[in-house]
Amino acid sequence: MARVTYQPCAVCTTKFPVRPQAPHAKFCSTKCRMQHHRQEKKLQQNPIEVTNTMSKPSQLFQPDPQHLKRLQDVEVAFYRDRIRCDIQGREQLGIMEEFEVQGLQQALDKYAELTLVQGYRPTGKVAHLPKLVATPTVDFIILSLQRPDADVGKDIALILAQVEADYLAHLEAEKAAAVAKEVESLLANERRKKLQAEQDAKAAQEAEEYARVEAEVLAALGGKP
Repeated sequence: MARVTYQPCAVCTTKFPVRPQAPHAKFCSTKCRMQHHRQEKKLQQNPIEVTNTMSKPSQLFQPDPQHLKRLQDVEVAFYRDRIRCDIQGREQLGIMEEFEVQGLQQALDKYAELTLVQGYRPTGKVAHLPKLVATPTVDFIILSLQRPDADVGKDIALILAQVEADYLAHLEAEKAAAVAKEVESLLANERRKKLQAEQDAKAAQEAEEYARVEAEVLAALGGKP
């Protein structure tokens, strides 16, 4: 006689005999099999994203690469609209540089030297077109040219590094302020607990002393302590 084996149903967990012709059966009845299929279909129609429920390190005060990139892009955009200035107290980086040249021929010679030899480039922006400054004695030409690509690359690298340094310093300052605030809050809480404990201990001691003296007074008056 063949040995009968039993296994629990995958739905209701009821143990049922496994038939030789269906050794891999998982359900005790058609009802349980249909219920299982309905659940599978529902999960397919409404998939549930499995997430890790374990606690993760806090991202508070951690650098945000996307936010840092936006800050850097803004500063680079400003740089591309600015004119370089070396005047003390007004120093600023800029992609454009201005040259003031006396006389038209000298301006043409200077323009040729800057563009053909030194790597400066003109731009199509109206604000950076050559300007004529006429005076009663002599005329001046102001040339506005984009600085050489090598210099621009160095400037942008410097800007990116400075923005990142400022951003990280700002995060550290915020973190330090938050830590100091939290420490002060914890210390204040500990002080309140200590003060409350001292007050409770003092009240208990006063109550004990009162009860002792009351007992002595009652005893002296012939009453029950």
